[in-house]
Formats: sequence, structure tokens, C-alpha cells
Amino acid sequence: MKRFIKPDILAMQAYTLKPYTYRHKMNQNENPFGYPEDLKAIVLERVAQADWARYPSFTLDTLREALAAHNGVRREMVLVGNGSNELIYVTLAATLRTGDHVVIPVPTFSVYGLLARVFGAHVHEIPMPPETNFALPVDAVIETAQRHQARVVVLCTPNNPTGTAYAPADVERVAAESGALVLIDEAYREFADQDFTPLLERYDNVVLLRTFSKAMAMGGLRVGYAITNEALARELHKAQLPYALNLFSETAALVAIEHFESHFRPLIERLKAERERLIPALNALPGLHAYPSAANFVLARFDRPAREIFEALLNRAGILIRDVSGYPLLAGHLRISLGTPEENDLLVQTLAEILGAA
Repeated sequence: MKRFIKPDILAMQAYTLKPYTYRHKMNQNENPFGYPEDLKAIVLERVAQADWARYPSFTLDTLREALAAHNGVRREMVLVGNGSNELIYVTLAATLRTGDHVVIPVPTFSVYGLLARVFGAHVHEIPMPPETNFALPVDAVIETAQRHQARVVVLCTPNNPTGTAYAPADVERVAAESGALVLIDEAYREFADQDFTPLLERYDNVVLLRTFSKAMAMGGLRVGYAITNEALARELHKAQLPYALNLFSETAALVAIEHFESHFRPLIERLKAERERLIPALNALPGLHAYPSAANFVLARFDRPAREIFEALLNRAGILIRDVSGYPLLAGHLRISLGTPEENDLLVQTLAEILGAA
């Protein structure tokens, strides 16, 4: 059967996430407070009144209009997808040819490199070592892109799994000087007070990716969107399958936008406050270093084997975090998603016991 599969695919490792039994889920950078119950009731009422026999909106104009207003752009600049992962796929499918070059600073979200290789591209990984606090090596990114005439440069800011927010001036330099399409993943933008939307008015080679999965507590409903110039949006749309969203997801996204300031903004501020409380609490423990973060998670380096700490947290307290020690440059590192205040307290207490500080 393998004879039907492309050699590049056979040589790849699949993206996986092992299932665990847990009591406290702090491994996927979700909003621990969840989608507000009163908003769920609004969504359910609207969906109940709709005709489920009919296909959902083909153009998603109502949602795109709402997203355009929410982001201060025109509707024609917005594409909506079944999670931002679909739009990563769509963007790379529309741009990459076999033999093209892609530049990706690492460590970062691994799906980019995986999909680029699926499309037969050469991936150039630019290291961001821990001793620099994972700063963007902007000169190396630009030089590599220029030397290989790269088709795409990927920048995740804030970056997953490091939590680093790249300097806006560095991101703009990549857009101005790389000669490539610059895909800026802003999945965690609400936690960083960054906004790269103005780049779209100055450069025609920028695509912004955003999501409802993190700040908007909708990971289970798979809603993402891209913003770019109108001409590029039209071309990317050609590579997208029809009916990107189902009725339920579209309705929940609309309700979330309508109530963003009243319901989600306060939750975001609570998570940012928890982040500023958790990082110094972690750094007060022996045998670990927690890095600064502009996202809703914290990356930490441990003196003891990361897997040992991961399993001890799970076995002692049912706390599931993310073992990222297999990522490039991240030996000994674990990623901790922000939880509720009670979960964060339990995490620190349990780590203190594991590390001998309690």
C-alpha cells in the first residue's frame, strides 16, 4: 500500500497528541474559564430556530462583516476557516510548489514545517536559542529568505511554545526585506497587546492568522480567520473547500464578537493577571527557570529530566501540561497553559513538593 504514498510523506512523522487521564488540563493553551454560560444560551436559541436541513452560508458574509468591524478592516480582506489550521493549509497550498523554500524560526508551532514538507518545499529552520530568550534572529531570517528566494516566511508572535512576542520593527523588516510572503500567526494576540493589522496597508505580502480557540474559548468549535489584502484574499479563497464553517460554529463566533468587550475582555485580563502572578511564583522554586511570556502559557526549563517532572505532576495531582522537550532547542523544557487561579496555585504547590521546596 505504501507505494501509493509520496516519499516525502513516508519520511515524515505525523503530528500527534497522546491522550492522558487528567483532572486539570493545562496542556493546550485553552481558555480555562470557558465560553460563558449566558452566551451559550444565546447560541443554542439561535441555532434551534435555524433550519438544519439547509447548508450553512457559502460566503459567510455576516461573520466576515462582523470580523472586519472587529478588526478594523474591510470584509473583502477576511477569510474564515475551520480553525486557523485550515487557513495555514490553504495558504501553503495556494503558494508552495515542489522545490520552493520556506523559512521558519524554531522552536515554533510544528504544523507549519509539517505542511510545508507535505507540499514538497525545502524548510530552512532558523534557531532561536534559549539563551537569547528566543528572540527573533531577524537578520538571519531575512538573509536566508533572500539567499534561497524563499516563497514563504512564517512568524508566530507570540510564539508557541516559547511565549515570545517579536518586536514589531523586526516583523516589519521581514515583510519589507525578505521578498517572501510573510505569514504572521497571531493566535495569542489578545494576550500580547500587539496588532500587526497596519502592516496590511503598507505591504502586499502579509497574511495575518487569528483564531477563536484561545482567548474566545472556542477550541472545540474550530473557527479561525485570515486577514490580508483583497487581491491576495481572492486568490487564497480559490484553494479553500466550500462551506468552511457549520451553522453552530458560525453562530457561536458571531455571538462571541457581539459580546467581546462585555464577556471576553474581562477573561483575557484575568488570564494576563494570572500570568504575571504565576511566572515569579515558578521562578521562586528551585531547579527551574520560567521565561517571560506574552501568551496564555509559560515555558519553563527544568534541571531534572522534563519527562520526570511531567509524569510527577500528572501522577500526584492529575495536572496535565505539555512536554515540549522534543522540540528543537528545548531539551528539559515543559509548557504550562494558564489555568484558573486555583489550578495555578495547585501547580505551584505540587511543583514545590516535587522539587523539594515544600
